[in-house]
Amino acid sequence: MEAPKYPINHHGTTASTAPAATPAPSPLSLSLNPRYRGAANAGEMAGALARPRNASDDRINELPEVLLSDILSRLGTAEAARTVVLSTRLHDAWLATPLRLDDLELPVPARGKVPSIEPWTARADVVTRALASHPGPVALFRLSRTSFRGRVPAAEAWFRKLAAKRAREVSLCFSPEWCHDALADPLLGCPTLQVLALGKCHLSDAGASAAAAAALTELTLSETCISEAALQSVLSGCPALRSLVLKHVHGLQRIRVSSCRSLVLLGVWHYKQLDEITVEDAPCLERLLGNMRLNAAITVTGAPKLTAFGYAVVSIPHLFHGERAPQGVNKGLRAPIHSVKILAISVKFSSKKDMEKVMSLLDSFPCLETLHFQSSDYRSGADKDCTTVSDYIQKRYPIRAHVLQFMRIQSEMCDIPKWVTEQQNLLSQSNMASLEAEVVFEGMKQRKDFTIEGVNALSDPFDGGINILGH
Repeated sequence: MEAPKYPINHHGTTASTAPAATPAPSPLSLSLNPRYRGAANAGEMAGALARPRNASDDRINELPEVLLSDILSRLGTAEAARTVVLSTRLHDAWLATPLRLDDLELPVPARGKVPSIEPWTARADVVTRALASHPGPVALFRLSRTSFRGRVPAAEAWFRKLAAKRAREVSLCFSPEWCHDALADPLLGCPTLQVLALGKCHLSDAGASAAAAAALTELTLSETCISEAALQSVLSGCPALRSLVLKHVHGLQRIRVSSCRSLVLLGVWHYKQLDEITVEDAPCLERLLGNMRLNAAITVTGAPKLTAFGYAVVSIPHLFHGERAPQGVNKGLRAPIHSVKILAISVKFSSKKDMEKVMSLLDSFPCLETLHFQSSDYRSGADKDCTTVSDYIQKRYPIRAHVLQFMRIQSEMCDIPKWVTEQQNLLSQSNMASLEAEVVFEGMKQRKDFTIEGVNALSDPFDGGINILGH
């Protein structure tokens, strides 16, 4: 927690033990502070802080409400709850401060101390009471360890309250059983909402058609049920959207993102049957990330700023019921994407068939500057053919190397010095050698969880140790 900007002498400190008084801020300095510029009387603030200290003074209650609100806004959820019980003025200031509710900061009874109430129930009840007792607005509502175990009506009541109380950020990242597809439609009609992350929820066609989240800039749907028509309605109702993440979304055979003119980041993680990923008229789109299997048709047009693409998954480790293996090489890339400078590919190096597909895939990206390979081989399966990747690069892809500047190869085999040496020898014989492209071999290391903020902070989203492929 950030330290308060002004000294606060808590009730009960005597004059003989009190530390030397810190000069109170001047009315001018308070009035110039952007946080207090709208206050009616900055001199009144400074006066309350400058009066002599007596043991009987309640200095906290003498602070202006705008300053009390500032202090409370800097506290965590549990700290704020403990603080507001100290006085009526603090409670009133809390009611006037946008609510921040994060269940990671909520104390929960240990299992066994409250025999009739499981910890997950106790936490959910605290969340319900907090929403009921605060008039709003809601600055943050983030839940990652609260489960309703199928109590859908209670979860849907939360969504209605959040929309009515002008929520700005709502993040629901639960385990799959938390609410069994509670209907989250009310949140789509919240005009103040800026960030929305839904986990294991449901969005109806009717609710999506009424979407009016004009301020929404980030939308993440994880294991959420939504139809193709509803997704189009949501995108149309959120014109300011800059980041869209679709992770294992149910109900979609085709993902079509069209006329999203503010969109900068699109993330698609899918399984089971997805036939098509189409992006049209996205003039600001810079990154298309995820685990895009090549058994889906991937088409990108009208995205002149798209510079980062991946992972393109060539080797599919297993197929779900009804899913087709990729028959072609690059089924959906029907025309080269000249704007892409950074490409990431997941492939089984020991599979000659898959490496043939990679060589053809590269033809769709003629202007690459950075190329990332991640192997899906295990050591036991790759030992018998451990020189495949560099052999193919040498023979089949003399690499448009006048453009390529950097290539990273990640594999469990990189932990075997002999394998790395053989790869380096092959590459030194290829046409890349004279072009001084840097080649790096890396083992498979632990990676950080994917976040929108994390990848946005990187110039190369595949170069920061973030788990994009397995998100």
